[in-house]
Amino acid sequence: MAIKDLVRPELPPPTPAAERPPNITCEKYTRGEDGKRCIHFQQGGTCALPDEFVCTEWQKHNGPNKRTLQEHKKDGRPVEGEGWRGGAEEGG
Repeated sequence: MAIKDLVRPELPPPTPAAERPPNITCEKYTRGEDGKRCIHFQQGGTCALPDEFVCTEWQKHNGPNKRTLQEHKKDGRPVEGEGWRGGAEEGG
């Protein structure tokens, strides 16, 4: 493996605000080949940029609490009321 294989290609610059689709406010938005979706957008609303986790535009449309981590007990079961359905082994 050569060093050139380890170096990531330089990302294209973000699309200027005047050239973005209406209502797109993300400063890092970079128009994709389809002319609509950002090149950094990944399925499920995540962003491919290393300093972002959730796509800003996806979060705007789906709400900030759409992706939340569920609290779990030490044994790995979800906390009561957060999706745990219980069963014969329920008890603590």
